[in-house]
Amino acid sequence: MPDSPAFDTDRFAGALQTTALGRDFRYVLETPSTMDLARTAAADGAPHGTLILAEAQTAGRGRRGRGFFSPPGGSLYFTLILRPSRDAYGRLPLAVPLAVCQACAHEGVDARIKWPNDIWVGERKLCGMLIDGETGPGGLTAYAGIGINVNADPTAADALRDTATSLARELGREVGRESLLARICDQLEGAMDAPEAELVDAYRAVSLVLGRLITVEEPEGAYEARALEIAPDGALVVEREGGERLTVLAADVSVRPGA
Repeated sequence: MPDSPAFDTDRFAGALQTTALGRDFRYVLETPSTMDLARTAAADGAPHGTLILAEAQTAGRGRRGRGFFSPPGGSLYFTLILRPSRDAYGRLPLAVPLAVCQACAHEGVDARIKWPNDIWVGERKLCGMLIDGETGPGGLTAYAGIGINVNADPTAADALRDTATSLARELGREVGRESLLARICDQLEGAMDAPEAELVDAYRAVSLVLGRLITVEEPEGAYEARALEIAPDGALVVEREGGERLTVLAADVSVRPGA
C-alpha cells in the first residue's frame, strides 16, 4: 500500500457529532466492495448508521453495474447502512449527494452535484455513489455506497486522466479524511430529518446541471434537452427542443461544453 496516513478512528470518533450515523464504525484495509460487507452486516443485525470503511476496494461498483476505481492511497470508500422511515427513504436521493457535496465544499472546493448523485468540481468528477434499498422483515434498509477521491491521485489511471480530480489536487494540500467523513455523517443525519422543501432548495442550489443544455442517455437512445428542475423525489425535469417537457427518473446525463 502506498505511504499514506492510516485512518485515525479515534480522531474520527472525536469529530463526530451525530446521534447514530458512524457510531458503529467498522474499518478494513481491503475488500472487494464495502456494499457487500454492508449487506452481510445488515443481515446480521447491524444498526442504523453503521459505517463500513475500506482503504481499498478490488471490485468497487458504481451505478448501472459499472466498476469504481478504488486504489489504496488516502481516499474514502465506505458504505452507510441506513434504516430510515419511508419518508426519509424517499429523500435519500437528495440527502446523500447533498451531504457529501456540502462536506467537500467546506474544505474549500466549488463542489457541485451532477445529476443524479455524482459530485464534480468544474469538468472533473470528484465523487461517485450508489444508493440501493430493500425491504425485509425488519422494514426498509438502504445502503449508501460512496467513493471520494481525497488525497490519492485518480489521474494516475489512464482512463481517468482527463476526467477525474481529488480534493488534494484541487486544493494543493492533503485533507484530513477523519474530519471529512465525520462532517458527511453530520450533514447526512441532518438532511434526512430536514423538511422536504428545505432539502430540495439546498440540492438545487448546488446543482451542476440546472439551466444548462445536457445530453440525456437512456436505454432507448440519447437526446438533448435543457435541465429545468429537480423534483422533490430527485427526478430531473427537462425540456426538449420544441417545448416538450419530460421527467427523467433514471438516466445518464452529460453537460454540453459551454452550455
